[in-house]
Amino acid sequence: MTGQDTTTAVLEIVRQVLDDPRVGPDDDLFDAGFDSLTVVRTAARVRERLGVDLPLGTYFDAATVSDLAAAVEEAR
Repeated sequence: MTGQDTTTAVLEIVRQVLDDPRVGPDDDLFDAGFDSLTVVRTAARVRERLGVDLPLGTYFDAATVSDLAAAVEEAR
């Protein structure tokens, strides 16, 4: 999976979890609606779909979908 594919996959997951198709790759995750519950749900879906188990702190540190996708790529 390329970096762009990872970004697309993470973006799809975040849009599903937040139930908001308007979220973009450079939008602030917490401004878009991220909270502790959605972080846990996103982490589970990233683990399931992409096979990457990131520490929950990574989700709080990632400012955008693009940042989160980069963390997924780095963890691979």
